[in-house]
Amino acid sequence: MNQDVKRINRSKRLGLLAATALLVAFAWAAPTSKTYAAEAPAAQSQSLVHTINVTGKGEITVTPDVAYVTLGIETKATTAKEAQKANAAKFAKLNQALTNFKVKAEDVQTVSFYVNPEYTYNEKSGPKLTGYSATHMVQVTYRDLDTIGNLIDAASEAGVNQVQGVRFDTEHPEMYETQVLEKAMKNAEVKAKAIASAAKQQIVSVITVSESSADVYPMFTNQVYASKTESAAADTSIQTGQVSIKSNVTVVYEIK
Repeated sequence: MNQDVKRINRSKRLGLLAATALLVAFAWAAPTSKTYAAEAPAAQSQSLVHTINVTGKGEITVTPDVAYVTLGIETKATTAKEAQKANAAKFAKLNQALTNFKVKAEDVQTVSFYVNPEYTYNEKSGPKLTGYSATHMVQVTYRDLDTIGNLIDAASEAGVNQVQGVRFDTEHPEMYETQVLEKAMKNAEVKAKAIASAAKQQIVSVITVSESSADVYPMFTNQVYASKTESAAADTSIQTGQVSIKSNVTVVYEIK
């Protein structure tokens, strides 16, 4: 009997020791919530990068090197065929005038050609066909800008009776692309420094840059007018003005 009691007591002691060892091992292996919470913000702060995102604008103005002039001839006749024939005869004179100014055939492009019937209206009888009108419009590419007024005068003498404005532009925008992008980057840097200074920070480096291609904003003029010269002849006066070239860049800066 005594031996049985001893065995039971011994088993209880062994069970108690095993339970105690298990608790100690679990406490040693499991991290405390206090330690985990302290390490998480530290890890996040090490990977956080402060940035500023700005858009810089660049713009330059240049003297145009090409003009696009839209000229038209409208003729009227009793029949459509006669109107077209009269228009073709005047257009041949216009082509000769353009050739005299050294305008190449590839620099003359038809932009519209149409023949329309013309009517008179009466309340009693209604519309009455009176004839036809033929209109031929062309766009002329011209590079000798100092004589563009003379070109328009010669075209008018050849039969042109419609001048739908002049557009001045540049045929070589790539020549100015670097300049306008440099101005855009400088503008972006000025903006970023101002923002960083207001936030009591300073720029560290450029992270990313994206740019838009340089866009040309041509000058349009519908003011085709005459001015008197010493010989009292009426000469067309055209002012070329300036062409604007613009570009934008988006820059992300790291600050600290």
